[in-house]
Amino acid sequence: MVNIQGQFSLVGAQMLLLNRPIDMKTGEYTTEYSAEEWKERMLSRQAEFKEIRKNAENNLSNWLDDNSDAEVTRAYYLDGELTAVFGTENTNVSNGMDYGFEYRLAKSDGEQRGLSGDELNEYVENRIEFELKRKYGNRLEVREGAAGTMGTVGDYREELFGGERWPSVENIPQHPEIDWDAPSPKQAGTWKGPIDLNTTAFLAMREQANNA
Repeated sequence: MVNIQGQFSLVGAQMLLLNRPIDMKTGEYTTEYSAEEWKERMLSRQAEFKEIRKNAENNLSNWLDDNSDAEVTRAYYLDGELTAVFGTENTNVSNGMDYGFEYRLAKSDGEQRGLSGDELNEYVENRIEFELKRKYGNRLEVREGAAGTMGTVGDYREELFGGERWPSVENIPQHPEIDWDAPSPKQAGTWKGPIDLNTTAFLAMREQANNA
């Protein structure tokens, strides 16, 4: 999980390949796609996603190059491992910790308060630290210091993204491969019949919802 400037990055992400759709009334594969057609469809999408992921990897590398001189003012360690750095000029990046939601919420709240520039950046960073400490508790350590006392983003790059920590496909667990020729639930004997939504319990819940 990589965030850059509070935005989720697709670097290292995987596309989840889906099994062929099942007809929920029969438990057989739908007739819309043959096994080969569905496989070709999924693998084509996977190839497109690989290009998107490669671009994301290049973007991360370029961002780290472009921001290597930014002075770090906060370094986040989760379970003893460096997971994010924040610095001057609203520079922030993470590896192994998602703070995107907290970032967007804090930025929106700060802007509604009329903050901008350095005041907004400081407000956002303080809110993120507060929310992440509440989320992770004692697992999270935040080291802080004035600009010029903690080093630069470039100084932390190896620890944050070096070696096996670089979020490439080779360094993350892979989804299990799909058996494109697997039998349908009906053929495998695991089909339990269509879901009957017209039950007394369902009707009672629907009536309760309508009367609420």
